[in-house]
Amino acid sequence: MMALGFTAAAIALLLTLVPAGIVICRGDLGSAVVAFEFATAVIVMVFIVIVQAFQRPSLFELPVLLAILLLGGGLVFVRALERWL
Repeated sequence: MMALGFTAAAIALLLTLVPAGIVICRGDLGSAVVAFEFATAVIVMVFIVIVQAFQRPSLFELPVLLAILLLGGGLVFVRALERWL
């Protein structure tokens, strides 16, 4: 029963990525950077909720490593867009 609640929470979190994706595609560059950082935070939270839903504590390493790597990815994204900002 608990897995159903966590799964519903993961789906709700995934729905928040739709507006962020629209802003990334159609917004100005400053807004796209903020939306990208928001999307990376939501993706990490989705992975954490899914790990908790399936009760696999050994898989918590993936979201932690992903959070670190996506922070670097955001910095690379900003660096690539630096000439237009």
